[in-house]
Amino acid sequence: MHSWIDAIFGLEQFSAGAKDVSWSLVHPLPGWVWALVVLASFTLAWMTYGRLLGPRPARVALASLRGLLLVLLVLLICQPHLVRQTVRVEPDCVAVLIDRSASMTIADATLNGVRATREQQLQAAMRRAAPTLESLAKTRGVVTLGFDAGAFDLPTATDGLPTLGEPTGRRTAIGHTLDLVLRRVAARPLAGIVLLSDGRSADAVSRLTLRQLETRGVPVFAVPLGSPDPIPDLAIARIDAPSAAFAGDAVPVTVAIDRRGGGSTPSRGRVRLLDTASGLTLDELPFTLEADAGTVTLTTIPDQAATRTWSVQIIPELPDLSDQNNAASVRIDVVDRPIRVVMFDGYPRWEYRYLKNLLVREPSVRSSTLILASDRRYLQEGTEPLASVPRTAAAWAAIDVVILGDLRPSLFSEDQLRQVRALVSERGAGLLWVGGPSATPNAWRGTPLGDLLPFVVPTDPAEAIPAYDTPVVMRPGPAAERFGVLRLGEARQPTWPDMLSTGELGWPKLHYAQRIDPRALKPTADVLALAQPIAGAPSGATPLVLTMRYGAGRVAYVGTDETWRYRYGRGETLPERFWIPLVRLLARESFSRSGKPAILAVSPERALEGQPVLLTLRLIDQTLLERQAPTLTVTIRRAEVAEPTTPIEVTLHAEGDAIDAPGTGMYSTVWVPPDVGRYVIESAEPFLAGLDLAAGLEISLPDDELLMPQADHAYLASLAQATGGQVLTMERLVELPTLLPNREVTLLGTPEIETIWDKPAVWVLLMLLVATEWLGRRLIKLA
Repeated sequence: MHSWIDAIFGLEQFSAGAKDVSWSLVHPLPGWVWALVVLASFTLAWMTYGRLLGPRPARVALASLRGLLLVLLVLLICQPHLVRQTVRVEPDCVAVLIDRSASMTIADATLNGVRATREQQLQAAMRRAAPTLESLAKTRGVVTLGFDAGAFDLPTATDGLPTLGEPTGRRTAIGHTLDLVLRRVAARPLAGIVLLSDGRSADAVSRLTLRQLETRGVPVFAVPLGSPDPIPDLAIARIDAPSAAFAGDAVPVTVAIDRRGGGSTPSRGRVRLLDTASGLTLDELPFTLEADAGTVTLTTIPDQAATRTWSVQIIPELPDLSDQNNAASVRIDVVDRPIRVVMFDGYPRWEYRYLKNLLVREPSVRSSTLILASDRRYLQEGTEPLASVPRTAAAWAAIDVVILGDLRPSLFSEDQLRQVRALVSERGAGLLWVGGPSATPNAWRGTPLGDLLPFVVPTDPAEAIPAYDTPVVMRPGPAAERFGVLRLGEARQPTWPDMLSTGELGWPKLHYAQRIDPRALKPTADVLALAQPIAGAPSGATPLVLTMRYGAGRVAYVGTDETWRYRYGRGETLPERFWIPLVRLLARESFSRSGKPAILAVSPERALEGQPVLLTLRLIDQTLLERQAPTLTVTIRRAEVAEPTTPIEVTLHAEGDAIDAPGTGMYSTVWVPPDVGRYVIESAEPFLAGLDLAAGLEISLPDDELLMPQADHAYLASLAQATGGQVLTMERLVELPTLLPNREVTLLGTPEIETIWDKPAVWVLLMLLVATEWLGRRLIKLA
């Protein structure tokens, strides 16, 4: 039937009988209007034929024809046409997010009963889910993205699986990634998000992102990677070791160990110090971490002068989460030249006599000892006599350690005091204070060397540092082991003899000791030994031997002059073990700079992203100083990149008076690293070529996920629950098509229209009606 209708009306675009075709009017009228039109048309038609003469049936038929004609005219005025509405179905898609951060390299997963990395677990999951994802890609659409700190595209390999590449991201931001994904697929219906991750994230999902997921009905299906039970991760956080040491000296290497995650169960293991070149074990100690951090001090005695590289290794008792942070190296210069020491005191007290003789006997020390008098006369002793007290910076530069006894600062000029201060702060020399009842430390407050005391001297003379009224004994402080000093035990035992701290014997008692208030200590001061009253509680002990870093050098303060009494117990052995390591500790920084024409340094050597670092280059050799350069240039390059990159040039400016007189030799600037990683700083000046001036810098993220690499499955579970999704195992990924909601969208396009009112058949029908009525009128003789 529809075919002949199409033929009569000459329909070209579509058929009137098609299911998606409907009739419509350009000017549609309500139904009640059409009722009135029909009623009015037939009423008017009957009124024109009702009073005429003729057979009634004929008149009724003619009136009906006229009524139909009037209705047809109204219909044509409304412009009837055929409409076919175009419809487009937009299929939904699934976003698959794959974690590409460095935590994927952690081996805490299990595959087929064997320990594997999270990356291996991920790849196994992708292979298992490949047919499912391929089917979804054909029917719904799959958007596969990698993510760490943000989302990025992953290329597709020939087998249809994404090419993952190496997981190198050092920061994961799941919340930010979800926000980026929602923006990326904002124009497409999203059926769900599949998140393959260990859950470790530096940020949380924002309320706005959760609201968008809820509004759009997008569930998150989380596939947790890694171990659901946190495994502790032992890591070397820091190694503190001197940059230089003496042959035959006990060198302390303090290892700071962090335990990251894993609950409250104590972690045990061993720390080993190895010689990298020979592989020999230099020292090894067990450790037990009850808290999240701890330190272990290893000790070795190098026997030959050379530049050594040592390796520190952690050997956990139980499986460790990551072994990438269980080893580190340290470089140390072992030298074998005498330490140049000059000692000043105000009078020949017993401590001075024994310390002077000890320095003379020590083959690794070249000493000059002077007793200064108020009339500027002095009594000189030692192995290398001085012609006079040094009066210039050049004369002081030959000294590694300055020992100041109980003497007044007025015995030195202001220039000499400033020169000693510069010797310590700029050239890395050591300063050893030996307190006494006369002048040290109280008389040194307000002098150029007052800042080099490791505690604050009261400004009121009435509140000067007092002395104990009764004898005390000495016991080691918390920092003694870390600095490798006060090892007075036999052989290489890093112990303090108990007999020195019990007070049972008479000779270990110190009849003079200064009572230094712990509250007066400066923030960077370390306590090497404590003064313990014999009859008092251990909590009443006060600092007695202290050390403090000052600029490039180090200072130490001994608040007693009674250690000579130790000779009554073991002869010269105990005093030597007390004083010589202290002197060597103070001389190490000076040794690390000795013989070098220039020093390039960066501080701090380990910094966080965005943290400014100080670059300094100090010229020491006089031939370099004579150039008087106002600025120096260094280059900074990335250390771990495979392909060479363009170095960054940074200009260092002369400091202080060197702006007008650059001969002081100190150049510095502040630089902000542009990115995380390892950098190498080198001199770019031609006249410094060949001096091997270089420094290293390591920049890390404050939220580097490898600092806490444990998986966070609870985070993934809460995210799935909040969005109406589920937590899926690798085996359940094949169920994904049945779990995803249908989010496809039907879109209406521009309708196709074919007019009816202007077709020839319509006008033929109209003429037929008119002609039929006219013939009817002729037949009943009304025309």
